[in-house]
Amino acid sequence: MKTSTKMTLHKLSWAVLPPLIILVVIISAWEGSVQLLNVPAWLLPAPSDIAVRFQSTQNLWYHTGLTLLEAVLGFTISAVLGVSIAAGIVHSRFLEKGLLPFIIVSNAIPVIALVPLLTIWFGFGLLPKVLICAIISFFPVVTNTTRGLKSADRRVVEFMRSINASRLQLLLKVQLPTALPFIFAGFKIAASLSLVGAVVAEFYSSGVGLGYLIITSATELRTDLLFVCVAVLAALGVTSFVLFGRLERLATRGEGAEAAG
Repeated sequence: MKTSTKMTLHKLSWAVLPPLIILVVIISAWEGSVQLLNVPAWLLPAPSDIAVRFQSTQNLWYHTGLTLLEAVLGFTISAVLGVSIAAGIVHSRFLEKGLLPFIIVSNAIPVIALVPLLTIWFGFGLLPKVLICAIISFFPVVTNTTRGLKSADRRVVEFMRSINASRLQLLLKVQLPTALPFIFAGFKIAASLSLVGAVVAEFYSSGVGLGYLIITSATELRTDLLFVCVAVLAALGVTSFVLFGRLERLATRGEGAEAAG
């Protein structure tokens, strides 16, 4: 076996084995405690009961797909708008002074308070849920991108201006490559927040989705189903984080984490 392959397997084992061992210990302690103390299933179901519920819930992936669709659409809107507005803020003092206060204020508004308002305006369909996902995930994208674009080496920026480079050339050739680690850091946060937004919106204005399943299982004391939904959401959050981490390494050739830190 080649040395590089051995090093890769060694790194992978250290990345996977410690959390896997801790997870097995927690699940074993949980299962043993529930069985030993005879805890009612409505209060705290055993992991084995949750696994059975996971296998027997036939429409789980239908609800998961809808929640994921809302989150992806909302995240896409916030990513496009966030990066575009950040580019405008960096290149326009008027936009920086005019928009930043409203962006900060928008982040201070609890998104849960906007769900009824958007439902009144747009009904119970897909649109208000997508908008909630976009609103809740917008702030980390625009703030991280702005910070990244401003972090470009001033000497390089001045050099580009001295050779009469246009603002678009300065943005694409200098500022955007420098900002990539910050942009992906914002994307990681925004992707998780968009899932939260989808679930919160489904609490109040939906008959489908993981948020709907969570709220109905809680009111009917089907705690095992509630745990299943939480586990699926956790898996989606981890998957999005890993996905953007890999995309970041591809885009920055492995230099992203050091630069963003």
